[in-house]
Amino acid sequence: MDNKTFKRSVHILLVILVFMVIISGLGIFYYQVIEFLTLGLLSKDLAFKIHTVIFFPFLIVLIVHSFMSWILEE
Repeated sequence: MDNKTFKRSVHILLVILVFMVIISGLGIFYYQVIEFLTLGLLSKDLAFKIHTVIFFPFLIVLIVHSFMSWILEE
């Protein structure tokens, strides 16, 4: 995998994880609104589980993104 593909993959993955963290966080605090908007698919319990499970992958991808210039030094 070349550097450009690696950078693009990390960026896309980080955007997806940030979106999931925000939506699941809103699903915890504003669960009535999020349940209504998702037609009951994202309940408060499910939002909490998702938020808990994706914390470490989000943290790892964020660290990789932050230190990407050091990782990809040529």
